[in-house]
Amino acid sequence: MKQVNLLNSVAKGVASCVILGFLSVGASAQTSVFVPGNALGSFGNPSSGSVPFVSALTVTGPGTITIAYVSGTVADAGGINTGPDGVPWDTGGLQTPLQEAIGVSGGNVNNLDALIGVFVPESRVNFNGFSAIDGTKDATRVGIVPSALFFVGTGKTFSVNQAGTLFLGINDMVGGDNGGGFNVTATGP
Repeated sequence: MKQVNLLNSVAKGVASCVILGFLSVGASAQTSVFVPGNALGSFGNPSSGSVPFVSALTVTGPGTITIAYVSGTVADAGGINTGPDGVPWDTGGLQTPLQEAIGVSGGNVNNLDALIGVFVPESRVNFNGFSAIDGTKDATRVGIVPSALFFVGTGKTFSVNQAGTLFLGINDMVGGDNGGGFNVTATGP
């Protein structure tokens, strides 16, 4: 009789582990964040008046991250009041963060004041001295690599193959004259 009870207990334990395993595979985290209009992360040039990118979501492993715009606009001294896709603009000789990401500057852009993002691996985020700003400038020991920046706009879904943190910001060259911002949700593994 004791052996039967032991077998039943083991079977129930195995079934519980299997159920919990299925639940954890489908589980995901969702956060809501506000990305202020001056969150340029010191990217671009001259990038005056900017604050670091906003930490939106930290994930512990491989999976899919989805970013979704919820509400808000960015107001800018240039008379711009735009949503997350941004607006066409002549930057003159200045450089936006997305231009820095591809190594160009000046001229027309299609997405001034747009919502942008970057996924930073956990090993870099946890490195002593990390800051969510341009890692190529003298202001930080360890920061974000500009070439990893990407356009988000109203939304983006992408896969990651490791643990890390999603940071969000704004595609502009001068953040000190920006107001408003975007309310965003981020969902991931």
